[in-house]
Amino acid sequence: MKQNGSTDFHSSKPGTAKPDHSIGEAMERLQSIYSSEAAEAPADVPPAGEMPVRKPMPSNPGAAKATDGSLLACAGVKLKGEITSCGTLTVEGEVDVKVRARQVVVANGGTFIGKAEVVQADIAGHFEGTLNVSGKLTIRSTGMFNGQVTYGQLEIEPGGELRGRVDVDTSASQPQREKSRSWRS
Repeated sequence: MKQNGSTDFHSSKPGTAKPDHSIGEAMERLQSIYSSEAAEAPADVPPAGEMPVRKPMPSNPGAAKATDGSLLACAGVKLKGEITSCGTLTVEGEVDVKVRARQVVVANGGTFIGKAEVVQADIAGHFEGTLNVSGKLTIRSTGMFNGQVTYGQLEIEPGGELRGRVDVDTSASQPQREKSRSWRS
């Protein structure tokens, strides 16, 4: 077991005796190796003002378990595939997926490419693809949507962009004002 130039605890050459180490000594040696690695690792932590806000974990994690099936793709993470069931998908990095979820949140700086079927969507980053929202779609001032969207309700903040084919979900329990609109940029 060599690590960072450390000696092997059980090196066995013909004619040599194995060193006599107790388990406690071996554990102490491993602990010192890992603690020295942690001290040498560069701390690349952004200032607190740039850190994303996350929900605090309960003090007793066994007492309350997440039941909504949330998934967070942090900044710097690239995810590709299919998500068949999810409570809330939050995208701070890049995802190229097909997803069925209760809610999709694309944070400022996040990129979603693919297809999503959701109840709610909140876009502050970039979304490219097909989006079916049975409830409310919100495009924030920093958000940009490009593709095909069907929605129940729509809110676009000043500065937000919506490009592509746009349809109103007539099966939603909203009063039917418009059946379908299409804009091309």
